Amino acid sequence: MKVGIIGGGIAGLTTALALQKAGIEFHLFEQSPEFREVGAGILLNTSTQFLLNQLGVGEDFIAMSIPIYHFTIANFHDVKVRDVPFKKHGYSIHRARLIDVLKKPLQPHQYTLNARIEKVHQSVTKATIIANEIEYEFDIVIAADGIHSATRQQFLPLVKPRYTQQTMWRGISTFDMPAQFKDCIYELWGNNKRFGVMDLGNGKYFWYTVTWAKQGGKDDVATVKDDIKKIFSEYHPNVHELIDRSEPIIRTDVRDMEPADFTWFNDRIVFVGDCIHATTPHLSQGACQSIESAYTVVACLVKHKNNVHAAFEQYQQLRKNKAQMLNQLSYFFGRFSHQRKAWQDGLINLGLKVVPQTYINYKYDQSVNLKYLKDLHF
Repeated sequence: MKVGIIGGGIAGLTTALALQKAGIEFHLFEQSPEFREVGAGILLNTSTQFLLNQLGVGEDFIAMSIPIYHFTIANFHDVKVRDVPFKKHGYSIHRARLIDVLKKPLQPHQYTLNARIEKVHQSVTKATIIANEIEYEFDIVIAADGIHSATRQQFLPLVKPRYTQQTMWRGISTFDMPAQFKDCIYELWGNNKRFGVMDLGNGKYFWYTVTWAKQGGKDDVATVKDDIKKIFSEYHPNVHELIDRSEPIIRTDVRDMEPADFTWFNDRIVFVGDCIHATTPHLSQGACQSIESAYTVVACLVKHKNNVHAAFEQYQQLRKNKAQMLNQLSYFFGRFSHQRKAWQDGLINLGLKVVPQTYINYKYDQSVNLKYLKDLHF
C-alpha cells in the first residue's frame, strides 16, 4: 500500500509517523516552504503523550514540554474563583516545538514542501494527487489540510466550518509572572470576555483572549496592543503587561466543525484532524484529538490490510463519538464562560465553586480514554 498525505501540520505529521511505524509507504505534501506553526502554545494530555511514545517521539516531546498541574479561574480583578487540579498533569508546549518533534524522524524523500496541489481525484483502484504539475499515484489519500481544507470542499462539499461568534488574540510573552501563574493554565473571566495564560517554561507565557466579535475583523498593526488593552481595560495590570511584551500578536476567528451525521471519508479519500472534527480551543482538545485520529486511521489500515472501506468505516466508528462529544463540550464551555451582564458573572462564579470535582474528573477520564484502541496494534 502507498499513501498520500495532504497537509504537514500536527495531524499530517502524526499520520506520517504512524505510517512509518507501521511500515507503510507514504508521501506527504505541505504547501509551505517548511513545516511550521504560528506562535502559540498548546496543552496535550496523558493519552496524547502515550501515543507519541508509541510513535517513538515521546522522549523528545517530554524534553520540549513542561508539566501543567491545574486550571485556575479568577475574576477580572485576579481574585481566585476556583482552582481545578488535573487528575493527571498535562503538557504545555509551543506549537512550533511540537512540529519539530513530529518532523524529526521523517526523511526528505518522504515529503514535498512548497507543494501546490492542483488536483486530487480517485478511481475504483487508486487515488491521484497532481502537485507542482507532477502526478503522484496512491492507493489512498489521507487529507489533513486543516479546517479550511480544500480536499474536504472537493469531496464533502456540504460539510463546512461553523463560526462561533467569537474571536481570539494570541501571543507569547517573556515576563516574570507571579507564582500563581506558574505550572498551570490561569484564566480571568468577566464582563463578557476572557483572558487566559499558560506557562511555557523558562519565563515564557502563552496568552490568549476570547471575546464576541463579527467574523473577518482586521487589526491595525500599529495600534493592536493598545486596541486589545482597551477591550480589557478593566482587567488586572498583569494582562496589560503580557500584551505589551508580546510580539507578534495573532488574531483568529474561532471556528469548529459542528457535529452532524456526515461521513469522514469518500471512497479512497479519508479525513483526519481539523478538516473533519475541528473543535474550539476552549478545552485544549484540538491537537489531542488530531493525534488520536491520525493514530487510529493508520491502526485501522493495518488491521484491515487491503480492505480500505472497512478500515475507514472502523476509523469513523471508533473516533466520531468521542471527537464530537468533546467538540460539543468545548463549544458549550466557550459560551458558558462569557456572560453579558454583571449579575450573570456572579451566578457563574457561584456555579464554578459548587461543580463537584468528581464530575470534572469524570469528564477528564472521557477525554483521555483510549480503550477503543485496545484491539488495534501496529
